[in-house]
Amino acid sequence: MAVNAGDIRKTDLSDLVDFPRETLDVELKGWLDLADRVAQAKLAKHIAALANHGGGYLVFGFQDDESVAPTRPVDLSAYNRDAFSAVVKRYLTPTFQCDVSIVSATSGLDYPVVRVPSHGAAPIAAKADGPADDKGRPQGIVSGAHYIRKTGPESAPAQNAEDWQPLIRRCVLADRDALLSDIARAVQIRIEPERPGTDAVLAAWHDASANRWAAIVANAPTFDWPVDISANHCQLSYMILADDGVELPAGELRRTLEDANRDVRQTVWTGWSMFYPFTRPEIAAALHPEHDDGSGVEVLESNLIGDGSFETSLPDFWRFAADGRATLLRPYREDRRSGISFSGRTSGTWLSPETVLRETAELVAHARIMAERAGGTSVAFRCTWKGLSGRMIDDFGNIYWSPGRVARADQRTTSGTWDVPAIVANWHAVVASLACPVLNLFNFEGCGEQLVAGLAPRFVKLSS
Repeated sequence: MAVNAGDIRKTDLSDLVDFPRETLDVELKGWLDLADRVAQAKLAKHIAALANHGGGYLVFGFQDDESVAPTRPVDLSAYNRDAFSAVVKRYLTPTFQCDVSIVSATSGLDYPVVRVPSHGAAPIAAKADGPADDKGRPQGIVSGAHYIRKTGPESAPAQNAEDWQPLIRRCVLADRDALLSDIARAVQIRIEPERPGTDAVLAAWHDASANRWAAIVANAPTFDWPVDISANHCQLSYMILADDGVELPAGELRRTLEDANRDVRQTVWTGWSMFYPFTRPEIAAALHPEHDDGSGVEVLESNLIGDGSFETSLPDFWRFAADGRATLLRPYREDRRSGISFSGRTSGTWLSPETVLRETAELVAHARIMAERAGGTSVAFRCTWKGLSGRMIDDFGNIYWSPGRVARADQRTTSGTWDVPAIVANWHAVVASLACPVLNLFNFEGCGEQLVAGLAPRFVKLSS
């Protein structure tokens, strides 16, 4: 395998420029003179706020009303990693690295997108004032301030306990995860024996959700996908377990998932997240009863297939129940028409090992974070991949696997239950246990905990 760490792919980021919107996670900016010190100071404030929010994006070329900004520069080369690194080093502490990518919109125009990572065990603080105005007041940023994202959205200093609480929590979790990862090197991960009935309950949820999704696909006459989506997709499910059961307030599920989504970014961040509760009316997540007859627990459901007319990067379907059960059904990224340009292969003929491992890692991270929020003690997983027969191993970008590996079996289901501390301490092994059996169908050699750990830094790049 040959990997170029600088290979940054942009497929899913296209939604940021095709459907520009300013949210707590996304700051839209017009075209700036990045050599101007006042502009740099203002950028530093937004970068600090996004980092202290758990990470986010700066998208250039759009005005606050989400319209295309005028006076577009001919050359976008000024929007590079070195320019933003200089801003961070001048104004912020501790320092960190932003990723910069030029993303093509469907209009044919290119836009700079900057991914700001989450803070670590310490929050990001301003260490210098911006340039002084005529009255001697600093412009853009004030030394000593800890900027966060607030409703509006806006980037503003943290001022009270409500502002500081989520920031402090993420700092504590980051420090704890680093400690437990060190401990994991000396501790062999243990798979928990499944509790009586756990496997049956999760399998029933998994299968019922698949049937609901199949009915939605069948009732979307204008839905267009290069291959038969019902036969070519993966389904990733989990169930949080606790001694006294799990009960998440249904009215708070959307907010809880938004918060969890930010925490997941420290492990996997592609620009197209699992269980993301979109707010656009036509694709907004909504509460449903679990069963079609109106019975069962409340379930937050997101359907990006709809009537088949939606234009999204991936037509995900996901459900999250108030009792801690979750499932996601997703067609293969490799089958998108845009995926052909990466590999030169036609849809339905190849599978990306990195994507299989990364998406499983995102599921495991999401499950762990939601379990911690719900007071869960362990998590059961059930994952299914369909439409594998005849596919060949390949990958996006310039990652290389030995050719000629073709699957003969058409599907694979894996499962397992781990306690939450074991997931925190060694999530690489959990991912390998769930995902490697799929790659083994291709006679894929060397899939295991070490491969997952080696690829893990790529999971937080701007990627496919």
